[in-house]
Amino acid sequence: MERVRWEGTASGPGGEAPDLMGESPAWIEVVRTLPRIAASGLPVLVIGETGSGKELIARAVHVMSPRRGQGFVAHNCGATPDSLIESELFGHARGAFTGAVTERGGLFESAEGGTLFLDEIGDASALLQMKLLRVLQEGEARRVGETRVRHVDVRVISATHRSLDPGAAGGGFRADLFYRLNAVRLRLPPLRERGHDVLLLARHFLARAAARLGEPAPRVSDALAAVLLRHAWPGNVRELQNGCAYAVAVAGARGTAEPEHWPETAWVPAAAREAGGAAYRLHAETRALEERRLRETLERTRWNKSRAARALGLSRQGLYKKLQRYGLAVDDTSALSLDAPEEAP
Repeated sequence: MERVRWEGTASGPGGEAPDLMGESPAWIEVVRTLPRIAASGLPVLVIGETGSGKELIARAVHVMSPRRGQGFVAHNCGATPDSLIESELFGHARGAFTGAVTERGGLFESAEGGTLFLDEIGDASALLQMKLLRVLQEGEARRVGETRVRHVDVRVISATHRSLDPGAAGGGFRADLFYRLNAVRLRLPPLRERGHDVLLLARHFLARAAARLGEPAPRVSDALAAVLLRHAWPGNVRELQNGCAYAVAVAGARGTAEPEHWPETAWVPAAAREAGGAAYRLHAETRALEERRLRETLERTRWNKSRAARALGLSRQGLYKKLQRYGLAVDDTSALSLDAPEEAP
């Protein structure tokens, strides 16, 4: 069976991306299209379930493209209140509003010449949609409090876990913005549809977690392989990555990783899942939503545990337990520091 593994260029900010490895036909088809998509320069809409690798795919497109020497800037569209949207997108001049003590460039300026990744674009407010449409149509932006108009040279890659098609049930997304963003549509298969890719990825994530501790990579036992292949993976690759990190860093898997090294009781037998029906699915969906909110809050607070705990209404100890539960207590290369000092208001 064919196996693919994409490796980025040394000059690209993404570097090597072994997380894109896979041998399932669905995944091979996705990876094969990336060079053509990257070279096209067109806006891309990535559609996939939570945790299925949408940002990794966006980074791969950026690193494969002629824009790889410039910045890749990621933004979660549901993380900014309407009152700060213009400043976040386009920046502001000094004194433009109360608290604007210095001038500041926005997301589009930070991504100039490069790529702006808009994650969960389906969560964008009506105001954010309007502002995005205007800059994409005109190719120009203006900082809040300035009269100077700046040219914008940014490729936009957006991502969503739900349908944005005009007329779709529960719609409300602007049709004109949808057609601007949807020049190229790329659908990612969920992990449960990728067959034995789950074992390839598990071995990689276990090895990476062990390397952080200076330990040899544990093998995946036959028992663990069986439950990995049977699991429904509501959190997709992110759930698998966190589970592997937990198994090594918290449960102490050495030599061989077994089902008992996995967090909590994730491995419910198939018969029990069928008997539990809606209750099992609700539990899985609740875990996935909790993990998503936890990660988004940490990213919004720059991984400062004190600020994240307050935002979530948790004690520091309560937050730490949740970090352990989802395998987020270990070092994360996308984070600055779990104990970074709070910024001055």
